[in-house]
Formats: sequence, structure tokens, C-alpha cells
Amino acid sequence: MFRSLDRFIEEQSWLDTIGDPLQGWFKALFQMGGGTGKRVQNLLNGTWLGHPLHPMVTDVPVGSWTATMVLDAVGATRDDDAMSSAADITLGIGWAAAVASIATGWAQWSYTSGKDRRVGLLHALTMATSFVVYTASLTARLRGARGTGVALANTGYLVMAAGAYLGGEEAFDIGFGVNHTAFEQGPGDYVAVMSEADLQANALTKVDAGGVSVLLVKLNNGIFALDDTCTHAGCSLAGGKLDGLSVICPCHGSQFDLRDGEVINGPATYREPSYFVRVRDGMVEVKRGL
Repeated sequence: MFRSLDRFIEEQSWLDTIGDPLQGWFKALFQMGGGTGKRVQNLLNGTWLGHPLHPMVTDVPVGSWTATMVLDAVGATRDDDAMSSAADITLGIGWAAAVASIATGWAQWSYTSGKDRRVGLLHALTMATSFVVYTASLTARLRGARGTGVALANTGYLVMAAGAYLGGEEAFDIGFGVNHTAFEQGPGDYVAVMSEADLQANALTKVDAGGVSVLLVKLNNGIFALDDTCTHAGCSLAGGKLDGLSVICPCHGSQFDLRDGEVINGPATYREPSYFVRVRDGMVEVKRGL
């Protein structure tokens, strides 16, 4: 049943009529901020963390609002004001954390496409609806309409659960946000990949190293090698461009340091696997780095 639902959602092309302008707006917003906009984007994506920030932040509202539902039920059953007050507090904590969750989620979604974008958009809209319902619940509680507040919170929880399912679908079934080099081990010993004489300087060259695509770059200060698969969305870095001692992915603009694979600019969050390089008998050889 759920598999059929997933396919149904992925095929809803009408979502693109919302996604196209919305995605363009988010990208324009970050670009308009210049260097500051890029730093904010890196912050929200989790580039500084080496891991997507959004899934970490989402645990707080989900956990807090689960506690709210339980405390509301216990407070009503036992007529316990302390439990009811605790429910209000956890709802407020969840509400505050949801603001960060929404911000990080939209930042991450702004670089999706196809079915990733459709499922992600529906996930985002569902969670935004849940946020609005919880806002109404919090407002009702503050005004003394506790029964209405509890009813709204329970409704919001059901909406949130549906949104959480869609988030799991996007991460674990579609694979958005995962490290696309996670299962590319690379050779543990040096293997020859090409003649040094054939390696063009100041260019991006894609080679095969034991079944793994590797990017070679020959500069004045040496030869550098990274995994060719971008950790962000799986694009080939060989189709990108050089920028000093870094490479910029052609798909979404992630920038990696050629020396160690560290992320300079997102949306990528995971570093690019790097390789040791040596020249032996005129052949360029590489092996998996540390």
C-alpha cells in the first residue's frame, strides 16, 4: 500500500507548478545575499558540520510534540495541572525548534529535482501545515482555551506524522541527503590509472581506479586525486570547473578542496574522498586516502 502511495506522489507533476517558482525564489534569496547569503546557506545545510543539519534538528520538534501529546493525556486523566503545564512547555520547545527545522529543510530542498523535489515539497508543505496547527494550539492555550488547544495539538501530531513519513521516504528510499560516495571504497593499494605524459595540466580528468571513478588534476604543485562522484547528489566532478586548488561541481555548485576533499561551499556537507598519488615508471598511480 505504501509503495503504491509513494509512486503516486512521485508522479504528481502538478507539484512542479509550485516547486519551480518556489525553488527559484529560495535560490535568488541566497544569491541576493552574496557572500553572507552563501554563509547562511552553508550554515543551514550543515556544510560546517560535515553532516546535513536538517535531520538532526527535526528530532527536537518530533520528540517535544510527542511529549506534549502524552503529557496532555496524563494531565487530563489525572486532572494534574503540573502535567498540563509541562505539556504547554514541551509544545513551546517544539514550536521554537520547528522554526529551525523548517529553515534547514527549505535550504536543503532548494537543490532537489524530479521526484526528489516533488516528495520533498509535499513533505515540506505537510510539516508547514503541522507547524501552523501547533501555532494555533499554542495560541489557544495561552488564551485559556485548553480543550481547543489539546484538540489542535492532536490534529497537528497526525499531520506531522504524515510529513515525517514523507521525510523518511525521501531520505531512505530516494536517497536524497545521503553521502553518494559511502560505498565507493577505492583501491587499497596503488594502481596505475594513466600515463603522466597524457595527463593534461590544469584540467579535470576522469579515470578508473579499480572500478571507482577518480578525478585527477595536474597543477604546478603536483597531481591531486579525489573521488569523481560528488557526495551531494552523485554528479561527476569531471564536468565541473577548476577554481584555484578546488573543484566546483557542475550540478549544484558544491566546492571541494583538491588537497583533502574538504567542503569549501555547499550544498554538499560530506567531504570528498581523497586519494594518494604517485608517479612510477611514467604512470600515475593512486590509492585510497585516509
